[in-house]
Amino acid sequence: MRHNFTIKQVNSPFEDTAFFVRNIYKRQAFLLDCGRLGNIENSEILSISDIFVSHTHIDHFYGFDRILRGMLRSDKKVRVFGPPGIIKNVKGKLDAYTWNLIKNYTFKIEVFELGLDGKINCALFDAANGFVPEYCDLVADRIELEDGFILEYEFFDHGIPSVGYRIKEEKHVNIKKDVFDKFGYIPGPWLTVLKSKLRNCVDLREEIDVETVEGIKKVSLKELEQNLVIYKEPQDITFITDIAPTYENFKKAVNFAKNTFVLLIEAMFLKDDVLDAIYKKHLTVELAKMIFEVSGAKFVKFLHFAPKYERDKERFFSKLYSDIDGKIIKTK
Repeated sequence: MRHNFTIKQVNSPFEDTAFFVRNIYKRQAFLLDCGRLGNIENSEILSISDIFVSHTHIDHFYGFDRILRGMLRSDKKVRVFGPPGIIKNVKGKLDAYTWNLIKNYTFKIEVFELGLDGKINCALFDAANGFVPEYCDLVADRIELEDGFILEYEFFDHGIPSVGYRIKEEKHVNIKKDVFDKFGYIPGPWLTVLKSKLRNCVDLREEIDVETVEGIKKVSLKELEQNLVIYKEPQDITFITDIAPTYENFKKAVNFAKNTFVLLIEAMFLKDDVLDAIYKKHLTVELAKMIFEVSGAKFVKFLHFAPKYERDKERFFSKLYSDIDGKIIKTK
């Protein structure tokens, strides 16, 4: 099955966490966590529209300065999503520098602080205003990203809240262009209207204006769907890292990742080191594999391994990848 996402693991899985993710049908890219960003091109930095931060331990947020430096002279607005405190964290990064010579810059950072109570606090940091924050609040049942993506999130316990993210594609509505002559249809803006209405599951009895060889005609969505449309299953990607090995976290992770197409999940410790996992509030390899299997996710990428296992990678990987051949998604 073709994967709609290309995923680049910016660092070794034994180092800081950061994934550069792009959908093959879209121009914009996402960044999942923001650890050290050494192995990333400036062109990739400039293509990032949204940054999803699980929490702000240094190995997940250290790379923010690289984003700031790479985008500062651009006309972009980058959005940052994160746990309670993320506005203060971003402000602290910006306050570390002097901004007296950037009044003509147009770069903006929009920060969305996800609240445990469902409330979302927002702050806009505008270079033209010296990055002095402008605050607002948001109440939303769902978060719509650019290019038709939908964002879902869940909080996990890591001693502090750690956010898991799920990025969903919109429904794929493909048009069978080779049958237009058969039905007398003429391509036009009405196709955009058709796709939008079918994606939003409106009443199929509704009629829209359609350009035909005989002029404009009213045609029902149901008839157009039957004549023209092929649906392609949308894909999604779920990112879960830095969660304590508790039953509550396990249940949440399984439910949050249920039937996801790609699961990116930490697997920091082997079962032999479960006491370390409990003390440092990370998943074991065995728990991560169980979450993958029980959730029904189609493909998986394990991440965020304890650095000590790099000395004996062969043994570590043999335990990590046993019994899941063909289900590991390839990354760049």
